[in-house]
Amino acid sequence: MVSMDPSIWIAAFFTIAATSYAFRDNVVFKFAEYTFIGVAAGHQIVMGIKNIRDYGWTKIMEGQIIYVLVFVLGIMLYARFHREYYWMYRFPIAFLVGNGVGISIRAAIHSDFIVQVAQTASTPLIGGGAMGTINAIITFVGAVTAIFHFIFTQENLHEGTLGYIPKIGRWLMLLAFGASFGNTIMSRFGMYQGRIIFLLRDWLQLV
Repeated sequence: MVSMDPSIWIAAFFTIAATSYAFRDNVVFKFAEYTFIGVAAGHQIVMGIKNIRDYGWTKIMEGQIIYVLVFVLGIMLYARFHREYYWMYRFPIAFLVGNGVGISIRAAIHSDFIVQVAQTASTPLIGGGAMGTINAIITFVGAVTAIFHFIFTQENLHEGTLGYIPKIGRWLMLLAFGASFGNTIMSRFGMYQGRIIFLLRDWLQLV
């Protein structure tokens, strides 16, 4: 028994329309693509207006005059469409880029460098059972050899017997990159599997 819910029919149609691109570019896929872009753009506009009202205008009405600066910077962004006042557009862009870079660098250094170094250094080589010991040794060897791979100031590290150390690091990095790529592919298959289950269970009600 096929579902009679209009919302499920709409979701099923767009699922099939998006999947049709796997065969060839077609009108149905373009319709789904343009619909998605239009809905996403409309949603962003509505959320943008809501954020201006909730986090900007409301704050000003409460007496927090500093938020006037945010409105001024936002208005200056539109100066890029004017030939004479185009230079004013650079100030809010500089503020956005500088603020974003500062926050992202701090977060990246903490999560991608400090935390990983601390976790690697604090992991005991022996303990946690046989598999735990093997994992700890692989992590330690991978970290040390990968660091050696990026040392280019000493040429003798990449030659002779010592040359095997950076080579091992390169092999382990390639294994890590391959595993990461495979994990990405598997996650995409998992998402698509969910849509197939939706079509068979919620729309066609076959399972």
